[in-house]
Amino acid sequence: MKKSFVLLSTFIALCMNMQISLANIETIKNMAKSFPREMKPEFIDKTPIDGVYVLSNPRLAFMMDSSGQYLIKGDIFDLKTQENITDIIFQNHYSINPKQLPLAQAFKEVKGNGKRILYIFADPDCPACQALQTGLEEMDDVTIYTFPIALIRLHPTALETNKKIWCSKEPLKAWKNYLVDAVKPHNQSTSCNNPIDQNMELAKKHNVDLTPTIFNGLGHRMVGIPDEEEFEEFINAKKVRLN
Repeated sequence: MKKSFVLLSTFIALCMNMQISLANIETIKNMAKSFPREMKPEFIDKTPIDGVYVLSNPRLAFMMDSSGQYLIKGDIFDLKTQENITDIIFQNHYSINPKQLPLAQAFKEVKGNGKRILYIFADPDCPACQALQTGLEEMDDVTIYTFPIALIRLHPTALETNKKIWCSKEPLKAWKNYLVDAVKPHNQSTSCNNPIDQNMELAKKHNVDLTPTIFNGLGHRMVGIPDEEEFEEFINAKKVRLN
């Protein structure tokens, strides 16, 4: 009888916690309706800290308290396990299986021993992509697969530019010349067999709507331009606990 009472009490407590969590999520959802487009969450996840939730979309992850009043930037680290809880939640939703990427649709560059791998979705007219490409020139011991795409709403001519670059005699060289030195492709033809339209569908499939979007060898996602230390850590990342 006593055991049954304990089980019943535990069940009631779990139900109450579930109801509280659902209520908190609804509160946060209502607050998020007023967020700018780039911050609207696709997922809201509990964290090990009571009353703190991770809000994430393909661009970023941030945190909010259960009242919906406080927005928290940064990461939650578990000092016991040395895990970045915020990033684990984000990668659970947005990491990919890089083995499924059609590498023939990307520019490939091998630097040094090429052991580390990056997969990058980039728009040639994106200033952040241009800055990233300049930084990549200084890197070593990495293989870079770049999937050229176009954020047409921001850069309406990027789609055509991508096709001109791909149809160039030396596509990778033409790509780097354009992004690093602003040298337009000499080739003006877009009629070669190119994968740019397929890359646009690939970006859509993987929820890439901001450039640069970068994946490391494990398929973990990063969006935007990281600082040098953060980028090195990302490239050399070890497998994390994903659900």
